[in-house]
Order: sequence, then structure tokens, then C-alpha cells
Amino acid sequence: MANLQDRVSVLVTLDQDQRHRLEVIDKKLDQLVESSAARMESMKAQQLDFQQRLDSFEHIQRLSRSTLDELKGETDQVFGPRRVRQLKHKLNNRHKMKDLSRNTRDVPQDQATGSEVSVPNRLDALATLLVSTNVKIRALQIEVGNLTRTLRRQSHLIRSKGFESGRPDFFQTPGPHGSPAGRPLPTSCAEEPLISQFLRIQLKPQWEPFYVQCAEEWTVVLSRSSDDVSFERGWLDYRDGFGNLAGDFFIGLNKLHALTSSSLQELRIVLEDSSGTEFYAGYAPFAIGSEPELFPLSLLGRFQDDLQPNAGDSLFYHAGAKFSTLDQDNDNCVDCSCATKHKGAGWFNNCATTNLFGRYLAPNEKDAGETGMWWETLGGRNSSLKKVRWMIKPVGEGSDFLRR
Repeated sequence: MANLQDRVSVLVTLDQDQRHRLEVIDKKLDQLVESSAARMESMKAQQLDFQQRLDSFEHIQRLSRSTLDELKGETDQVFGPRRVRQLKHKLNNRHKMKDLSRNTRDVPQDQATGSEVSVPNRLDALATLLVSTNVKIRALQIEVGNLTRTLRRQSHLIRSKGFESGRPDFFQTPGPHGSPAGRPLPTSCAEEPLISQFLRIQLKPQWEPFYVQCAEEWTVVLSRSSDDVSFERGWLDYRDGFGNLAGDFFIGLNKLHALTSSSLQELRIVLEDSSGTEFYAGYAPFAIGSEPELFPLSLLGRFQDDLQPNAGDSLFYHAGAKFSTLDQDNDNCVDCSCATKHKGAGWFNNCATTNLFGRYLAPNEKDAGETGMWWETLGGRNSSLKKVRWMIKPVGEGSDFLRR
């Protein structure tokens, strides 16, 4: 009898365990469906955006053609039809040529001989004058260009150090959120690329400003070069950001969402392997969602395979995935927690082809497995990287993405 009770208790325990597993599977399946729906919505939004742009381009083209036709019509009304004007111009040229030939025949022989001698001399003098004038114009253009660049640098330095109107920044009247009155703060490092490594930006007038690290025109959002800062953290740390802007840091998902939602951005990832060689991966456009959406990697555009040396595309697998941390599992793995498995955080799918938020390993540490800081198309999962930087900047007007 006791043996039968033990068997029943074991069966009950197994049944409870199976039910728990089924509940976990149902939850993961629901999350997977939501993630797929979010990715479909993102793709639909991109398609709609492209279609709207195409329609606007066609509309502008139609307006341009209409304006050109109107100008042609007005010109024809004022000066007459185009063909008539061309015929009149040809007739005037013919009359001028006849007059010149008649004048040439009427010139006396001795004057004609003198003119034949003087014409080449005049042409040589005129050619010399034109060449010297062209050289002087080029020299002036170079000088003007140098002066313009010098003035631009000086104006940037004056604005950055607050010496407008001959007064330093701490004497100026503060405007909203502490910015000098009448001088709005920049919205990205691309607006003042040569000022400083650290810049105070304000994305919108009603938003609080904050400091960022700049690498020329790029805004650095993630930097890792040592094990001084642990990246095994929870949701709140990743949401608000952590670390030191002068060392290893992550800017925070809230700020990254604000940066990528305020303007269209492109992403540049710089990876340095154990030998000290840098590799690059770029994507345009790039954006993440908000906290209510669990900060999904909502927009990851074309991989820029023209960057050299190229690190390969190891981020596309994560497109559309929600952000996961040690204490908040939002991945698409049914029976595991990818953040716990990889000892970090990230936009895990099921699970990862990169782990740049994983553990930083010193050169003498080996056998990190999938917990290290790796990029699958650059050495694989057992090759931990030496340095990592994520940088973003607004997509330029002349970029390939906008032209497409």
C-alpha cells in the first residue's frame, strides 16, 4: 500500500511538472506570435513609408513638369513660338555674316595686310591675359575656401566655449533647462563634429538635455574595452544606462529609443579582435521601440557590405526581437532564458548570433563559450572580442538609403 502511494505521489508530481512546462510553452508561443506580429507591422510600416516617398517623388515630378510647361507657355506668349524665335536668330546670324564679309571686301589692300599681321598678335595677347586671369581666379577660390573653413572652425569653437558677445558661458542668461538664451543645444554629434569628445545635446525643446560621447560625427551609445564595468545587469540598469562616458558604458534603452525616434539614424558597429585589428558592421536605417513594447529592435535596415574590413552580418537574426535581461525574459526561446544562458542582455531571438553585452574576458581567460563578447561572423562564439563600440548618426540627405 505504501509503495502504491509513493507511485501515486510521483505521478502527481510528474503531472504538475508537465502542466508547468505546458504553461511555459504556451507563454513562449504567445510571445513568439506577438514578436512575429510586431515584425510584420514593422515591415508593413516600412513598405508604406517607401510607397509614400515614391508617391511624393512622383507628385514633385508632375509639379515640375507642369511648372516647366507653364514657363514655356509664358515665354512663347511674350517672345513668340520657339521655332519662330530660332528662325529669327538664324536669319540675324546670316545677316551679320554677310555684313562682315562685305566689310572685309571693302577694306583697302594695305589695311588688310596690316590687319592680317596684327590679328595674330592680338589673339596671343588675349590668350595670355585669359590664362593669367584663370590662374588668379583659382588662387582666389582656394584662398576663399581656406578662409571659409577657418571661420567655420572659429565659430564652432566660440559656440562650444560660450564666448559669443565676448562673454563666457557662465555669465550668459540661462534659457530653458539651463541652455544659454537664444542658442539651442545641438541634437546630435553630427551638428558639431569637431568640438569635443563629450557634447550636451537636446533632442527636442521640451525634453531634458543630456551628455553623450562623440566620435567625430557619430554618437557613441555603447563602449567596451575592459572588465571595469559589469554588463550582467537587470532591466532597470539597461533601461536607464550605466557606466562612465569616459570609459565603458551603455547609454540606456530610453535614450537610445529617444535618439532613434527623433530622427532617422544609421548604426555603425566597430569590433576589435584579440590581435588589435578593427572590423566594421553598418546598418541603415536603425531604430528601437519604447519600453511598453519592451524596447524591440524594430528597424534594422540594409547591411552595409561595402565597409572594409567587414565584420559580416551577425545582427540580422535579432531584428524584431524584444530586449531581454537577467530579470526579464522576453526572448523567443521556449524552454530557456537566453540572457541567463549568455550571462548578459540583448535582443535575443532563439537565442543569438552575437553577444556583445556578454562577459568581457581578459586575454589570459579562455573557454568562455557562449558567455563571452563575440560576433558569430568574426571568429565565432569562442573568440571573445577585445573592444566593442556602437555608434549612430542621422542618415544624411545624400545617403544610399534615402536615394533608394
